Amino acid sequence: RARKHYDRAVALSGGKLAGPHVSWAEAVCVERRDAAGFDEALRLALAVEIEASPAHRLENLVMQRRARWLQGRRDELFLNAAKTATP
Repeated sequence: RARKHYDRAVALSGGKLAGPHVSWAEAVCVERRDAAGFDEALRLALAVEIEASPAHRLENLVMQRRARWLQGRRDELFLNAAKTATP
């Protein structure tokens, strides 16, 4: 159900907002311990062109800053997942 809402938010924004990707990574991927999905969502957030939507410039700058912050904490967020993946 969450995936449906995420896909809809991305579609409605025309891919011009970083926020849905950051929210998906932080709220869903971390909870599910989906490190690959986390990485991909943050990659998509950082790929959003800031000037593509001038009305959302500040929002995108803030969300991309959050995405970089989350990337820097990836090991902490997925610490248990890394431990269980190693035999």
